Amino acid sequence: MTAPGRQMRIRWGGASDRGLRRAENQDAMYADIGLFVVADGMGGHLGGSVASSLAVKTVAANSPSTPAELLAAVRHANQVVHHRSTAHADLTGMGTTLCAIAVVQSDDSRVWCLVNVGDSRVYRYQAGKLTQLTVDHNFVAEMVRAGDLTEEQAAEHPRRNTLTRAIGVEPDVLIDDWVLELTGNDRFLLCTDGLTNELDESEITELLDADHHPSEVARALVRQANDRGGRDNSTALVVDVDIEGLPAPTAALTEPAVEAGSAHSTSKRRGWRRSRSR
Repeated sequence: MTAPGRQMRIRWGGASDRGLRRAENQDAMYADIGLFVVADGMGGHLGGSVASSLAVKTVAANSPSTPAELLAAVRHANQVVHHRSTAHADLTGMGTTLCAIAVVQSDDSRVWCLVNVGDSRVYRYQAGKLTQLTVDHNFVAEMVRAGDLTEEQAAEHPRRNTLTRAIGVEPDVLIDDWVLELTGNDRFLLCTDGLTNELDESEITELLDADHHPSEVARALVRQANDRGGRDNSTALVVDVDIEGLPAPTAALTEPAVEAGSAHSTSKRRGWRRSRSR
């Protein structure tokens, strides 16, 4: 348990760019006290931007404070995007990935809750080690998990961007979620696949290891993705968490003292393969 009066400090910063080959940026992000969301839209010239923006705004507007509320907020976002796509012919078939992390209350403790739909990712960088916390929902990732493709084959597969799950494509959606203990010194990265398709994990690790403000790290990640080819929109949202004087996992916290960074919110066209959803 955390000692009385222990404070949590959160700093964050985001960057987003359309890349070198896309006409517009269809990514979106949201960052505020204890809630961080990244989305990557699909659905043509207009639909992708609308879907990602709607999803991010809906999750943020629900102000989730428990794991159940965060899941409910993502389900609501799915309903909002799906309703808009069915109500407007020019938006038919639009959808978006969505990943988010939030500091929420679970029983008597504060915890991180993570949610994911699609292939945008959440990483945790801690003690020099980078860990992908989310699972990709796309065609080639499923083949890798089934043992039908190697990671190397997947990286060059023509269907590597074909999603098997997305927000707004169907009336209901299956959401992955995790709960993690708060720890004393974490750096999280939320990003779209425009970043991870260009940078491997060693390059991401090297940039996250820099002792710079999250805003600078986010800009460096997006800039390097463009230097590697910039084939897609890329977005990076970096979140630093420190619990005063605490290097090990903990539980309950007092109200957090927050240092806000900056987050640039903007809003991909992608194939879609339906999968059963709940």
